[in-house]
Amino acid sequence: MSDGSGEIIIKGASVHLEFNGAIFIKDPSDPKKHDSPSRKITQIVVADQDGVEKFNSGENPGGLKWTVTVSTK
Repeated sequence: MSDGSGEIIIKGASVHLEFNGAIFIKDPSDPKKHDSPSRKITQIVVADQDGVEKFNSGENPGGLKWTVTVSTK
């Protein structure tokens, strides 16, 4: 189960996005983007509203290349 300790957290049904602004610095050329070039995604955990884990990539110290797209209406 995800304990919510990740550096980036996306929650729904309404949209709630959390990230550490000290780690993910705003891109001065595009205020919609935040970046941390020295960090890598090492694990992705997806849990439902009850905290039941639905997906866990496992720990990948070398980094993962992922795109997570969340659509809203």
